[in-house]
Parts: sequence; C-alpha cells; structure tokens
Amino acid sequence: MTDPEVSAQTEEGAAATPAREEPGRPERASQDGSRAVGERRTARKGGRPRGRGGSRRAGGERRLPNVAITQANPLALSRQEMGILTKRLLVLALSDITKDDNELEPIRITAWEYAQLFNIKGKSIYSRIEQSARELLEQTVQVKEPNGDWVMFQWVSEARYENGRDNKEQMACIELKVHEKLRPYLLQLRRDFSIIPTEQLLSFEGFNSMRLFEVLYTASYAGERSELVFDVEDLKLRLGLDGKYDRFKDFRYVLDKAQAEFKQYTCLMFSYRPEKVGRKYRRVHFAILRNEVFKPRVRLPASLAKRVKRDTDTDQLVRELHARDALREIGWAQDVDRTIQRYGAQRVVDIVTYASALAGKAEAAGRPIYNLAGFVNNLLQQGVEPPKAAPPDDAQRLSREEIRSIATSIADGFHQQRRQRAEASWEALDDEQRELIHTLMQATLHRFTLERIEADGWRGALYESSRMEVMASHNFITFPTHLQELTVFVRDLDLLAEYPEEDRKAIVAELRESN
Repeated sequence: MTDPEVSAQTEEGAAATPAREEPGRPERASQDGSRAVGERRTARKGGRPRGRGGSRRAGGERRLPNVAITQANPLALSRQEMGILTKRLLVLALSDITKDDNELEPIRITAWEYAQLFNIKGKSIYSRIEQSARELLEQTVQVKEPNGDWVMFQWVSEARYENGRDNKEQMACIELKVHEKLRPYLLQLRRDFSIIPTEQLLSFEGFNSMRLFEVLYTASYAGERSELVFDVEDLKLRLGLDGKYDRFKDFRYVLDKAQAEFKQYTCLMFSYRPEKVGRKYRRVHFAILRNEVFKPRVRLPASLAKRVKRDTDTDQLVRELHARDALREIGWAQDVDRTIQRYGAQRVVDIVTYASALAGKAEAAGRPIYNLAGFVNNLLQQGVEPPKAAPPDDAQRLSREEIRSIATSIADGFHQQRRQRAEASWEALDDEQRELIHTLMQATLHRFTLERIEADGWRGALYESSRMEVMASHNFITFPTHLQELTVFVRDLDLLAEYPEEDRKAIVAELRESN
C-alpha cells in the first residue's frame, strides 16, 4: 500500500502530535512516545471535561475555541473518499470525542449548528444533512496496520434524524453512532496520535485540500518536520484519488489549490517538488513551513465549542438563537456571534429587552431613541444590569459602583442622542453653512483646542463635540427639551422608574456630580 521510503517518514516515525497553544506552535511529545504531551496538559489542568469552552485573553477578548480532532496516526493517514459536506459532518462528530473518553457515545449535531457553521440557509439544510448522513453510512475507511496489512470498515454504524416536532424544547438534529471498529483509533490513546485543529480543518473548500492538511499535519508533527517525501500513488490513495489523475500535471492542480488554502487558512504552508523515476513522476517532495499569519475561514459557534450534555444542549442553543434574533431585530451592525461570546446569550437578551422597554416609553412620550442598537451597546459595555422587580424595604441597596455604572450608562445615552441630532443637522447643511461653522470654531474655540483639532485633521471626537457646541450656540441646531439637560432627559424618559426611591436619588446625585 505504501512505498518503504514514505512509510518510514509518515507512519513508523509518527509520534503524538499535541494540541497547539499558539497557532503553528505545537508542543512536542516525548521521544519514546510513552506519554504524549496531550496527557501532560491534562495532568496540569486537573483533567479535561467533555465540554470544550474557549478561554479569554487579558482584556476580555475571547480566543477561538481550542476544539480539535484527536485520532490515531494510522487513521489520520488512512484512505478516505467522500464529499466535502459529508467530511464536514464527520469532522464535527469526531471533534466531540476526546482521547480520554471510555465509550463511543452517540454524537448529536443540531441542524442550527450545521447551518450556522457553513452558512446554509433555508430548508435545504435538512436535505443536506440527510444526504451527508446517508453517504457517511455508505463510506468506508481503509487503515494500514503496523504489519503492513490493511483493514476496512464504516465510519458510522447508525444515523438518526430527529425533527424536534414532538418536543418544542428540542431542536432538529442528526445523531451519529461512530462505528465500534474505530474505538482503538479514537479512545484511550497514549501514543502515535494527532490533534488537528477543527476550525482550520473545516476552513477548506474542497475534500482533497482538507485531506492533504490532515496528512501533512500528521506526518510533519504539526510542522516540526520540515521535509516529507511521498510516493505519488500512495499520496493519491490517501486522498481517495487512486486511479485518477494519471498525469502528474493534472494532479498538480490538486496540490496548487491546497497550497493556496493552506497559506490563507492554516498554521502550515508548503512547497513541493515532483521527482521523476525514469520517464514518470513517482515521488513528490514537500517542504513544510510554519504559517504565523493565517485566519480560519470558519469560526466555531459557541454551542459547538462548549459541547454539553444532551439535557442542557437544547437550552443553550435556544438562548443563543434568541440572542442572535434579538440583536438582528434592533439592527445590530457588529459581529453578532462575537457579541454573544463576549457578554453571554442571556445577558444580551436581558439588555435588549430592557433597552426596548425604555425605547417604548420614550416613543410614547414623543421623544424616541433614534439608535436603539447604540443604546444597547452602551448598556453592555458599561456592565449595567436591568433592574429587578421592586425589592422589599429591607432589601440590599445598590452599591456605590452600581450607582456609578448606571449613571454613566444614562449619561452615555444622553450624549449619544445629542451627537446623533447634531450629526443629522450637520448633514442637512450646505457647503457655505459648513464653512461658516468652521470659521466660527476658529474664532471662538481656545487655541489649544484648535491645535488638537487641526492635528487630527478636523475629524474625531473632539472636533465633533466642539462643532456641536458652536452649532448649538449659533442656532444651527435646536435640541428638544429632553436633550437640553441630563436631568430632564432622565425625568422625561422615566429611566429610573423601576428603582427604589433612595437609589433614584443616589443615581441623580451621581449624574449631577459627574456632569
């Protein structure tokens, strides 16, 4: 099945390839292979639960979830052949299995996850999942054993589709039972295994490129081995292309396409050089390089990154779906998924609900909040908690920090609406009027302020606030009553109605002191 030269570099010498801590910088397994680095990481952190949550960087930025496929090297280097959607479904299923699991439990993948991950819209998602599951049931994997023999078996032994119609709390999903023959290649692995990052693997647009990444990532120890040599026919077999591309110039198309996708989406890059034996190209040499600048095309949704047990899986997905809908309904212009990851699905829903209630009151009073999305963004950034039901008299009062946070959020909303009104007035002016305002600014503003504005090229926050003051003082803009003073803004919009009397007084006092 394989050329001796290739076998020595890919299978017999394939030690455990650990999960990366930084893109393209994996840890190294021990020389004898008796204890993989993946085990040492587990020991340091006190064990690895089945759910995988993304960690947070300093400053609250969330890293991409460290989800990966962990599989024995012979499986990673096996012969595989299937469509791209079927391969993606398989990758999602295998990403939910860790090397320390004891059983191959059924893997559930919701239609919502699948659709979000691959941007599939409409009812076609259900037919595509069904088609992929059927193909996965029919496909076999061919694994070479240490003695040179090979064995073939199916990837999954059962696929079940649940439409969720009988239970409103359950979302439509596909449930896959991984074949028991895969147990030694996926469970209780102690040596000769690879951990391949899922978000990079799923970023490929074609099956051949995806498979080549699995093969080169495994054979190079995640890029630590810089040179690899494959027999051409053996490499084509691993990619499921045996019997195809008889001419190497045709096979070169597969390698060139993968080369471009590697550089764009993954932690590895490669160049290659074919070698002739006689009159035909028989071998291909790969030079493997680390790629420090790459961006996976696929970002894993939080529900996939935090695989949870069956009884809570639906609840989490429903909360995230609710949060996505809530943000889109108010015209959210930022990255919806990143917002939900940063603040949490439930908090997003609570803040949107609270802000919408305030917007309703403002609308009824004839003083609408023009940018509800911006108002929500301020509330989220300031850490404001929506008020609960009126507490009993002996309940704990708001802390000093909470009072400051609420006051800051209200002040931000007030000033934001004033800026929006000023911007709208500025856009309505003609060039001559705008030139007059700039002249008035030069005549009335302090020299130091003008120097800063000129240094910024007459743009930025200081320029806009100074321009607004000049426009207001020279009657180029007229603010409605509720936007003339902060205390009137609070009173007219009834922003503190849900707080106890003592807390309302404290918030108003903080507003007056800070403004």
